[in-house]
Amino acid sequence: MPKSIINRFKLIIIKSRLKRKGVIIYNNTTFSNVIYKGTAVIEPYCRLVGSPKIQIGNKFYLNANCHLLGDITIGDNVMIGPKTIIWSRDHGIELGEPMNMQPHVEQPISIGDDVWIGAGAIILKGVSIGDGAVIGAGAVVTKDIPSNGIAVGNPAKVIKYRG
Repeated sequence: MPKSIINRFKLIIIKSRLKRKGVIIYNNTTFSNVIYKGTAVIEPYCRLVGSPKIQIGNKFYLNANCHLLGDITIGDNVMIGPKTIIWSRDHGIELGEPMNMQPHVEQPISIGDDVWIGAGAIILKGVSIGDGAVIGAGAVVTKDIPSNGIAVGNPAKVIKYRG
């Protein structure tokens, strides 16, 4: 039997086991090294690659066409809009060596409980987003966002607080 058919069967088995736990992963989504701590819905065309792992809390929703890569911890009741990128590494940029030859610079990302990340947002390495925060659509988050902060723009800035 061709390797691609075997891999498809393996994926079907993994997805059916996850579905019994309340994790629904739609077609055309790739994932590896992801730990689900509760229920989750992952819409189509997403890519989740834990390096070393992505930990996802309970009642998680990830809309279509999102990319998550690296060491990422996500709390409970988190919603992420479509086409969002959460990337916990980038290339080195030191002079004297081509950038594509330099090692990756990695820093973990932490996203608290009850967070809403709008469509097309980009969350970069080393960022911590506090509980109850809202990240506006298209925001580029380069620094920590406090709990209940509403952050928008490029680079993202807190413009007010929930409540």
